[in-house]
Parts: sequence; structure tokens; C-alpha cells
Amino acid sequence: MFQDCEKATQSIELEQYIIANDSLGQKFLKLFIEKAKQGIKVFVICDYYGSQSLAHSGHVKELRAVGGQFYFYHSLGVLRHLWPKKWFPRTHVKTLLVDSAIAYTGGVCLAERMRNWRDTQIRITGPATAQVKRAFDDIENAFTHQKSAKIKNKKYISDEFTYLQSSPVSLSHRIYRELIWALGSAGNHIYVSTAFFAPNRRFRRTLIKAQARGVKVILLVPIKSDVILADWLCLSYASSLLKAGVKIYRYQQPVLHNKTVVIDNRWATVGSTNMDILSFFLNRESNLIIKNSDAIAELKQQFFNDLQQSEELTLEQLKKRALWVKIIGYLARIVKSFLWRS
Repeated sequence: MFQDCEKATQSIELEQYIIANDSLGQKFLKLFIEKAKQGIKVFVICDYYGSQSLAHSGHVKELRAVGGQFYFYHSLGVLRHLWPKKWFPRTHVKTLLVDSAIAYTGGVCLAERMRNWRDTQIRITGPATAQVKRAFDDIENAFTHQKSAKIKNKKYISDEFTYLQSSPVSLSHRIYRELIWALGSAGNHIYVSTAFFAPNRRFRRTLIKAQARGVKVILLVPIKSDVILADWLCLSYASSLLKAGVKIYRYQQPVLHNKTVVIDNRWATVGSTNMDILSFFLNRESNLIIKNSDAIAELKQQFFNDLQQSEELTLEQLKKRALWVKIIGYLARIVKSFLWRS
């Protein structure tokens, strides 16, 4: 990503949940400042909550001073902090576009502490980048009140790679709807890898119904994420899935943060969307829908590589977890229900 930004001659556009005020985040910001000084368009929008360490950053001020555009998405005042529903929407998107020709999307944030996490980011060239450009035109228009460009020529739309964004503001939930459709039409296997698993009832039932009709369903989650409450919440859903025959593996290495789904060697997705209600209904998210056989095969192989570094969760192990872990996990469901119906 950094190397492609270094080579930029026209534009750098970035929407990112976390840009940390650390060595890695500052490295990118310094490059953006240099490029803006060269007259290259630099447009950055980051989430206020995820990137709040940049709120008083001198690098942000300098980037703006040399002509770069830098915005925080959904700033939070004091009163908003007191009511959870006011915390949303957030932008959880992690997409970069360079010269309108090279795009990246996936789970990767710009933070030094996440450098060694297990993550997946996909580099996109070709027709699908036009879809990414349109998404940036839309968000830029929302912040700058300029007229958005339109894709008028169908030759820019790719059948093998489709870039989707979902937004709670428009109530589109496009990625969630696409996931439900793909899971519901699975005939052989479903391989899900996610940093956080706390979905709604419909999503869980869709997985269970797939398993019941003979589809092999495997769920891969971290044994320990960066949010321990989320791990306990995940375990609270495990019993019903395991009893239905769904296999659950827990990644043993440094934090699993990627978000991928592979279905029947015909459909896959990589993006920022976790399998939880925040990503489904309350955040801005971006995913690439993939129908290219080579790319799907590579993602499938990565999934099985991760399984080799994971341990299968059994009902016996689940029953042995501490009582207070069980209680907190179920209480977390109640908290979740305040944000969205489970």
C-alpha cells in the first residue's frame, strides 16, 4: 500500500477506521503531506472513534495546510458518549485508491500494534476499481458538497469482482443481504473467518439450516481478540452451532483480524465486515465480492492454512468454561440488544 502511494501521480484516496498516531500512521501521513505538496490530490477520511489519537495531530494540520483533505467521520461530543445508540454510525471501511487505478480493501488498519496480526487485504486492478472510485466520489461529495462522478459505461463493471459498500445512513445493508443470499444458496461448503462473531438470529439460523441440508460449515474465530468481551460473547453462541454440526475452530497465533467467506468454490468475499451486528447494520463497511476461480482458490487455501494453526472447539471444552465467563457472555447479549434486535 505504501509503495503504491509513493508512486502516485494523480490522487490518493483513503477511507480508514484506524490511523494511529504512531510510527506507522505517521509514516503514511508524512507521505500524504509530501504528495499534497507535489499537487497530487489527497483525500483522507478516518473514523473519529477509531482514529481519535489524531484529533490534535500536527501532521493532520500540516496535511490540510498544504492542500490535502482530511476529515473525521462522525465526531462524538460529550452528550453522545452517554447514549450508546448515538455512537453510531461509524466508518469501519478500510479502502485505499491510488490514481483511480489501484485499490486495496480488507481488514488492515494503519496501526503499529496490529502489524503482526493475521489479516487479509486484497489488491485490486482492472474494471472493479471504477466501482471503488464511485464510492469515493460519493463520500467525498458528502463532505465537500461537490458533484459526484457517475459510471455510465457498463464496460467498467466486472462480473468476477464487485466492490460493495453498506451504510446504515441509507439503510442499504447491501453486504449483509449479499451474505445471507450466498449462505442460503450454498450447496457444498461454507468457510467463514472473522475477528468477531456476534450476528443476529437470522444469520445464525442460515448457517444452521445450511449444515442441516448437508453443507459443510466451518467457522474460524480468534482464541483471543483485542476485545475480550467479544470473545466471551462469541462463545455464548457456540453451543447451538456445535449441536447443529457446525465446526468451530479458534486461531491460536497472534490476533486473527481478517474477514473472509468462501462458498462452494464459486463465491467469496474479503473486506472489513465482521460477522456481527455492528458490521451488518451499524457501520459503514466495504467488501469485495469475488467470483474469480483463481482468487477463490487462493482464499480457500489461506483458510486451510489458518486451520492448521487453530484448535477445534468441542462441546466438552465449551462446558468447562468458567461460570463467570458464561454469565458475562450472556449479559453481553443483552447489551447488544440495546443496539440492535438479536
